Amino acid sequence: MGSGDMPMGFSFSMSANEKALNNFAKMSEEERAQVIEQARNVTSKHEMEQLIQNLGERDSFH
Repeated sequence: MGSGDMPMGFSFSMSANEKALNNFAKMSEEERAQVIEQARNVTSKHEMEQLIQNLGERDSFH
């Protein structure tokens, strides 16, 4: 899945949160696909901010 498949708001928000971006990069392909799917279902700026904040706060990936 290439970066062109990411929702624009998600890409923009990720670029503003280095920890979220780093955590996203460490995820497996499947985990990234799940996060991108969540981002596609976001209906407000606040929801997107929450998604990115939560991603930045993650410590482990299973």
